[in-house]
Amino acid sequence: MRIENKNAIVTGGASGIGRATVRRFVAEGADVLIADRNRANAERLAQELAHTGRKVIAHQVDVSDEAQVDAMVDRAVRELGGVDILVAAAAIPYAGFGAGEDRHRAIIDKPFAEWREVLGVNLDGVFLVDRAVARAMVKAGRGGRIINISSIMALRPALNSGDYCVSKAGVWMLTKVLALELAPHRITVNAIAPGGVRTPMLQAALDRDPKMEQGIVDSVPLRRIAEPEELAATALFLASDEAGYYTGAMLHVNAGTLMA
Repeated sequence: MRIENKNAIVTGGASGIGRATVRRFVAEGADVLIADRNRANAERLAQELAHTGRKVIAHQVDVSDEAQVDAMVDRAVRELGGVDILVAAAAIPYAGFGAGEDRHRAIIDKPFAEWREVLGVNLDGVFLVDRAVARAMVKAGRGGRIINISSIMALRPALNSGDYCVSKAGVWMLTKVLALELAPHRITVNAIAPGGVRTPMLQAALDRDPKMEQGIVDSVPLRRIAEPEELAATALFLASDEAGYYTGAMLHVNAGTLMA
């Protein structure tokens, strides 16, 4: 019970890395607000965890909307009693993700609206959530943990994914700046940089190109794709007292694909 009686918000909490993190946090004793734009999936997960005895709240939010983010944090403070831990995992790989159309494009072919959509969720969304939670943590005066999900692509460019790469690089710099600014308040801010993880986001790409999986596996020294639970374990470490001396760090969970 490494985070027993702590209160957490997990954005993107209804699927992938976020979903695995919610489950692990609840198992380790935390009360959790599941924040996701998919209300039905968030509610199903909350119902699944109802037997644990922990307070688990499903909350629909668009993290690119300032008013919705502020309302989400206000609810967490009101119903959970504060926020001790944030995991900012909400992200999209390209504009229109989930709508059935792949919009991976070279930057010279990318409409500005598509660029803005990705940056709006992946970077603006992390900024808005981090800021709102940090304000609540500073006001409460009891410190806290902010954990941003970045990506291996924050440090390694990829063809036809310039918007995603730039957004995740921005998350990494945001993490470092916040780590400096929030240190006097005993709030640590760290990032996690996954490589390939078997999430709905990756599965959508694998479904379009069945040969892609072997290509990914061949590029990974440990020769396998990560499971979301492995990222959740890293988030748990950063959320726990054991990581009290980590801030402004990015933990690379990519099986040796990028050694930095």
